[in-house]
Amino acid sequence: MRHNRYALLIVLQGMDSSGKDGVIKHVMSGLNPQGVQVTSFKQPVGEELQHDFLWRTVKPLPERGNIGIFNRSYYEEVLVTRVHPEVLESENVQLPKPRNEIWKQRYEDINNFELHLARNGTIVLKFFSEHFQR
Repeated sequence: MRHNRYALLIVLQGMDSSGKDGVIKHVMSGLNPQGVQVTSFKQPVGEELQHDFLWRTVKPLPERGNIGIFNRSYYEEVLVTRVHPEVLESENVQLPKPRNEIWKQRYEDINNFELHLARNGTIVLKFFSEHFQR
């Protein structure tokens, strides 16, 4: 991966206690930690709430030649916010009419974001599981 043509982004999405941390530890044990960055995402707070939902995921994106691992991701914004509408309310976003359009719009934004990454040399691998096993 140390050539500078591509970056690799691994997105692990799962419930609490699904084993994401164990998978990261197992995968990282076989890699040189130089050039690998793990970023965990929690519920947005502070400055993160003053920006769009994808904003906080841009800064930790891996450079070409490096690997980034997201422990949770922007998918939280279509998973958690549906179950916990108070999270969406705290984001102070302008909700479309009808309100359900927000999910369609966010999926569209995520698809466009990932297309942008791919067009610019970032390979995105996404994994979702209720229970990761090594």
